[in-house]
Amino acid sequence: MKHYDYPKLIPYIIGSLSLLLLSRCNTEELTFDDIKLPNYTGDVVLALGTTTFTTSELIEDLDDEQLDVDTTQAGILVLVYRDTTIFSDANEIIAIDDVSNNGLIESPIEITNASSSEAGDFKFTQNLQFNYPISNGEELDSLLYALGSISITYESTFNVGMEFEMVIDDIIDRATGLPLVLSGAASANSGGSQTLSLANHKTIATQNAANENIFTGEFNGTLKITSGSSVSKTDQFRYRIDIADVEFETIYGYFGEKDFEIQSQTIEMDFFDELDGDIRFGSPEIRLIVDNSFGVPMGLSLSSIISSNTAGDQVSLTGSVTEAPQFINAPNINSVGNSVTSTIRINNDVSNLSELLNIGPNVINVSVEAQSNYSNTTSVNPPEDRNFVDANSSATTYMEIELPLDLQLTNLTRHIDYSLDDFDFDQADSIALRIKTINQLPLNGSIDLQFLDADSAVIYQIKNVSVLQSPEIPSGGKITAGSESIDHIRLSGEGLDALYNQPTLRLILNISSYDTANDSFVKIYADYKLEIFLGVEATLDIEL
Repeated sequence: MKHYDYPKLIPYIIGSLSLLLLSRCNTEELTFDDIKLPNYTGDVVLALGTTTFTTSELIEDLDDEQLDVDTTQAGILVLVYRDTTIFSDANEIIAIDDVSNNGLIESPIEITNASSSEAGDFKFTQNLQFNYPISNGEELDSLLYALGSISITYESTFNVGMEFEMVIDDIIDRATGLPLVLSGAASANSGGSQTLSLANHKTIATQNAANENIFTGEFNGTLKITSGSSVSKTDQFRYRIDIADVEFETIYGYFGEKDFEIQSQTIEMDFFDELDGDIRFGSPEIRLIVDNSFGVPMGLSLSSIISSNTAGDQVSLTGSVTEAPQFINAPNINSVGNSVTSTIRINNDVSNLSELLNIGPNVINVSVEAQSNYSNTTSVNPPEDRNFVDANSSATTYMEIELPLDLQLTNLTRHIDYSLDDFDFDQADSIALRIKTINQLPLNGSIDLQFLDADSAVIYQIKNVSVLQSPEIPSGGKITAGSESIDHIRLSGEGLDALYNQPTLRLILNISSYDTANDSFVKIYADYKLEIFLGVEATLDIEL
């Protein structure tokens, strides 16, 4: 703020008067001793400050780190909250535990005290079937392993030795295309074990008549019969096959319908806490943009979105958008590694979203339940359209709460501070504050005046010193010219003392939007602005 030292103006005033006299008189005839100058009397205007607020600046001044300010193509300001959640728990869609299969190979022959002609190698083969059980009865097509092991633990009750190969036809080395083979040699009445890695292998599964997931193989055994040895029909080769510690690259099949939580978050909306007033949005929208790389379509339940404010009020989302799951599409089995994007729009046409926001929430809690293999009328996903989950599959949800400033405001307050530290009007006979406003915003209201001490305590105040008047809104909807007003506030007594002695002058704007009495909503454009010119008018009477 400028500092005016009015005693220093006196030489300039005297100089001006002297020039005037010299222009009229012969200087040799002048004597100055008896000249008496009149007092200088006049009005002086001192600018205390000019404040220009664009709408963007008014909004960006709000202390909310999560709030972004965007602009529509039409130039209307939009407040946007953005948040992201990632769901990647494939076990919620299909959970496969360690697998154990117990089996036995019965004696293919019976020999007592084998003769020399009966002695030798006796080879036999038996088909095998193993279960790949899953608790919820999903159908498996194939399982690609990144890590894991398969082991066989066996015990033979044969009184002769046995060599064997267990060829697991449906577990295949992906590099060679060859089946996995477990093998060993058991001496009479003995046992053993073997473990192989499943890395880079895959299991091909099918379903049997009982709709159980199975994989198959073949047992090739060789009995080592010696002269005088015996083989009984009751002899057995007992085994257990274990698949354990598995990490899958990809699982294919049909995974059924399950319910699980795909999104849970709390969005803090400090914007509403920053506003001292009530605000209603005419066309808010929440967008859920889901990038789904699971090969599983889903339906999202949106009935557990709840807003709450500091007063303890709560509003739950209702409407048609909550009455049925919202469809999320998925890539097909030929598109592993790709994602498909689906967008859900929540607005006033399908919900009570305005009610959710009209309570001035400081928090919105979002809990979204998903149903796997949900189908809607436009996209059917029967079991024939198979599923997959991949090690990198995820469903990423980008949540955007978009609040276009097509709104209604009531009782909003903002303040502007001006420093008075350099102010000096000791020789002023009278002082008045001059407030000029040029308002392009569709807002009506009043301005209060306060003087604050160094601790920001109010020492003196005057209510309603000026009026903010909204311009008329044209039929096109956008205001092009501002409404101007000028007010003078003459100070005396305590007010004048506060002006001289306090460091800060504050203007408080009390604002409501245009035509709230008729429940009107107004559009706030990014280039709208409010200009406030604050000055001091002083009348001086200085003795020269």
